[in-house]
Amino acid sequence: MNENDSDVTPLRVLVVDDDAVDRMAVRRHLARTGLSARADEAEGVLEAIGRLTDEPYDCVLLDFNLPDGDGLTFLRGLRTAGIRVPVIMLTGQSDPEIAADLVMAGASDYLPKSLLSPGRLLQSLTRCCAAHASVRRAIESAE
Repeated sequence: MNENDSDVTPLRVLVVDDDAVDRMAVRRHLARTGLSARADEAEGVLEAIGRLTDEPYDCVLLDFNLPDGDGLTFLRGLRTAGIRVPVIMLTGQSDPEIAADLVMAGASDYLPKSLLSPGRLLQSLTRCCAAHASVRRAIESAE
Protein backbone atom coordinates (compact mmCIF):
# COMPACT_ATOMS: atom_id res chain seq x y z
CA MET A 1 0.00 0.00 0.00
CA ASN A 2 1.46 3.39 -0.89
CA GLU A 3 0.90 6.53 1.15
CA ASN A 4 -1.82 7.84 -1.20
CA ASP A 5 -4.01 4.73 -0.86
CA SER A 6 -5.56 6.06 2.34
CA ASP A 7 -6.67 9.17 0.40
CA VAL A 8 -8.73 7.12 -2.06
CA THR A 9 -12.46 7.34 -1.53
CA PRO A 10 -13.83 3.80 -1.81
CA LEU A 11 -16.33 3.04 -4.54
CA ARG A 12 -19.77 2.67 -2.92
CA VAL A 13 -21.54 -0.37 -4.33
CA LEU A 14 -24.97 -1.75 -3.49
CA VAL A 15 -25.36 -5.49 -4.17
CA VAL A 16 -29.04 -6.41 -4.57
CA ASP A 17 -29.70 -10.14 -4.63
CA ASP A 18 -32.04 -12.40 -2.64
CA ASP A 19 -29.53 -15.26 -2.59
CA ALA A 20 -26.91 -15.00 0.17
CA VAL A 21 -24.48 -17.25 -1.71
CA ASP A 22 -24.72 -15.07 -4.82
CA ARG A 23 -24.20 -11.91 -2.76
CA MET A 24 -21.13 -13.48 -1.19
CA ALA A 25 -19.77 -14.45 -4.63
CA VAL A 26 -20.29 -10.91 -5.95
CA ARG A 27 -18.53 -9.45 -2.90
CA ARG A 28 -15.65 -11.90 -3.35
CA HIS A 29 -15.28 -10.94 -7.04
CA LEU A 30 -15.46 -7.26 -6.10
CA ALA A 31 -12.70 -7.71 -3.51
CA ARG A 32 -10.52 -9.42 -6.13
CA THR A 33 -10.85 -6.56 -8.64
CA GLY A 34 -8.25 -4.56 -6.72
CA LEU A 35 -10.61 -1.60 -6.47
CA SER A 36 -11.04 0.23 -3.20
CA ALA A 37 -14.72 -0.52 -2.71
CA ARG A 38 -17.30 -0.70 0.04
CA ALA A 39 -20.23 -3.00 -0.66
CA ASP A 40 -23.57 -2.87 1.09
CA GLU A 41 -26.26 -5.47 0.53
CA ALA A 42 -30.01 -5.57 -0.01
CA GLU A 43 -32.08 -8.74 -0.39
CA GLY A 44 -34.88 -7.24 -2.48
CA VAL A 45 -36.43 -4.27 -4.21
CA LEU A 46 -37.92 -2.61 -1.13
CA GLU A 47 -34.71 -2.82 0.87
CA ALA A 48 -32.72 -1.51 -2.13
CA ILE A 49 -35.05 1.47 -2.54
CA GLY A 50 -34.59 2.31 1.13
CA ARG A 51 -30.81 2.16 0.85
CA LEU A 52 -30.72 4.21 -2.36
CA THR A 53 -32.95 6.83 -0.77
CA ASP A 54 -30.78 7.05 2.37
CA GLU A 55 -27.26 6.90 0.92
CA PRO A 56 -25.44 7.79 -2.29
CA TYR A 57 -23.97 4.88 -4.25
CA ASP A 58 -21.60 4.85 -7.18
CA CYS A 59 -23.09 1.68 -8.64
CA VAL A 60 -25.78 -0.94 -8.07
CA LEU A 61 -25.17 -4.60 -8.89
CA LEU A 62 -28.73 -5.83 -9.36
CA ASP A 63 -30.04 -9.37 -9.70
CA PHE A 64 -32.79 -9.69 -12.28
CA ASN A 65 -35.07 -12.08 -10.36
CA LEU A 66 -36.03 -10.86 -6.90
CA PRO A 67 -38.83 -12.12 -4.65
CA ASP A 68 -40.53 -8.70 -4.44
CA GLY A 69 -40.06 -7.60 -8.06
CA ASP A 70 -37.95 -8.00 -11.15
CA GLY A 71 -34.88 -6.05 -12.11
CA LEU A 72 -36.43 -4.47 -15.19
CA THR A 73 -39.37 -2.99 -13.28
CA PHE A 74 -37.05 -1.82 -10.49
CA LEU A 75 -34.68 -0.21 -13.00
CA ARG A 76 -37.53 1.60 -14.77
CA GLY A 77 -38.75 2.86 -11.38
CA LEU A 78 -35.30 4.21 -10.51
CA ARG A 79 -35.05 6.07 -13.79
CA THR A 80 -38.59 7.45 -13.48
CA ALA A 81 -37.72 8.70 -9.97
CA GLY A 82 -34.66 10.48 -11.40
CA ILE A 83 -32.13 8.16 -9.74
CA ARG A 84 -29.28 7.92 -12.25
CA VAL A 85 -26.86 5.64 -10.39
CA PRO A 86 -25.25 3.15 -12.79
CA VAL A 87 -26.93 -0.27 -12.60
CA ILE A 88 -25.14 -3.42 -13.67
CA MET A 89 -27.65 -6.22 -14.08
CA LEU A 90 -26.59 -9.68 -12.94
CA THR A 91 -28.68 -12.61 -14.02
CA GLY A 92 -28.64 -16.35 -14.37
CA GLN A 93 -30.50 -15.97 -17.67
CA SER A 94 -28.60 -15.45 -20.92
CA ASP A 95 -31.40 -13.98 -22.96
CA PRO A 96 -30.37 -11.35 -25.55
CA GLU A 97 -33.93 -9.98 -25.59
CA ILE A 98 -33.86 -9.35 -21.83
CA ALA A 99 -30.41 -7.78 -22.16
CA ALA A 100 -31.72 -5.40 -24.84
CA ASP A 101 -34.75 -4.47 -22.70
CA LEU A 102 -32.49 -3.78 -19.72
CA VAL A 103 -30.15 -1.54 -21.68
CA MET A 104 -33.10 0.35 -23.19
CA ALA A 105 -34.47 0.86 -19.66
CA GLY A 106 -31.19 2.39 -18.53
CA ALA A 107 -28.97 -0.45 -17.36
CA SER A 108 -25.31 0.43 -17.70
CA ASP A 109 -24.30 -3.17 -18.33
CA TYR A 110 -25.57 -6.75 -18.25
CA LEU A 111 -23.47 -9.61 -16.88
CA PRO A 112 -24.61 -13.24 -16.80
CA LYS A 113 -23.73 -14.68 -13.38
CA SER A 114 -22.17 -17.72 -15.04
CA LEU A 115 -19.58 -15.44 -16.67
CA LEU A 116 -18.93 -13.22 -13.65
CA SER A 117 -15.27 -12.86 -12.76
CA PRO A 118 -13.14 -10.20 -11.08
CA GLY A 119 -11.86 -9.12 -14.52
CA ARG A 120 -15.31 -8.76 -16.09
CA LEU A 121 -16.63 -6.99 -13.02
CA LEU A 122 -13.68 -4.60 -12.99
CA GLN A 123 -14.17 -3.81 -16.67
CA SER A 124 -17.88 -3.16 -16.21
CA LEU A 125 -17.47 -1.07 -13.05
CA THR A 126 -14.66 0.99 -14.57
CA ARG A 127 -16.67 1.80 -17.69
CA CYS A 128 -19.97 2.45 -15.92
CA CYS A 129 -18.66 4.48 -13.00
CA ALA A 130 -16.31 6.58 -15.15
CA ALA A 131 -19.20 7.51 -17.43
CA HIS A 132 -21.40 8.30 -14.41
CA ALA A 133 -18.71 10.54 -12.88
CA SER A 134 -18.30 12.40 -16.19
CA VAL A 135 -22.03 13.05 -16.44
CA ARG A 136 -22.19 14.16 -12.79
CA ARG A 137 -19.31 16.62 -13.32
CA ALA A 138 -20.98 18.01 -16.47
CA ILE A 139 -24.25 18.55 -14.58
CA GLU A 140 -22.51 20.19 -11.64
CA SER A 141 -20.55 22.56 -13.91
CA ALA A 142 -23.77 23.57 -15.71
CA GLU A 143 -25.53 24.53 -12.48
